[in-house]
Amino acid sequence: MTEEGPRERILAAALELFVEKGYFNTNIPDISKKSHCSVGSIYHHFVNKEEIADQLYKDGSALFRKALLEVIDPEGQVKDNIRGLIIAFLYFAEKEKLLAKYLWLARHSEFLSQKVYRPTVIGLDPLGRVLAKVIKKAIRSGEIASLKAEVIWVIIFGIPVSFLLDWLDGNTKILPSAVATALADASWSALKSSVAKV
Repeated sequence: MTEEGPRERILAAALELFVEKGYFNTNIPDISKKSHCSVGSIYHHFVNKEEIADQLYKDGSALFRKALLEVIDPEGQVKDNIRGLIIAFLYFAEKEKLLAKYLWLARHSEFLSQKVYRPTVIGLDPLGRVLAKVIKKAIRSGEIASLKAEVIWVIIFGIPVSFLLDWLDGNTKILPSAVATALADASWSALKSSVAKV
């Protein structure tokens, strides 16, 4: 087992503090105390608190998207891919609850100066390319309707994100893993039923 370096300790401490206290109520001395790193060490690794927040968001989004990418089989059935994607999403959020709170509950546009993309936005990264391939193949075969990409992503992610937000906010005690299969089936049914409506 490798020991965490100062940079990792700073990020871990900042994540905990940003989620517990909020970005604006956390300062560099708080992060210093929690991480057991000097203020000088923090400024050696990061320009300011915003850069720490930005790095957390980038790292967290990358970790989330990697977890989803690992369950996609471009040659597999679209139903299995969509269901697997949603189940992986909910399991990730449960396992990484603190990070999930930061990614989905923090209003990043209030404190990050650059444009913030939600973790579920499909872009041109490896996950986006593989998912686009799976979806295009399903549209060509008639398994799902030819809808605008943003509509397809809302159908796929809307149900799990809605549940996840309630869970992270403490509005339900039901664990994401307990409903992952049901939510995956509901999302797939919504996507599949769109074929008849086009």
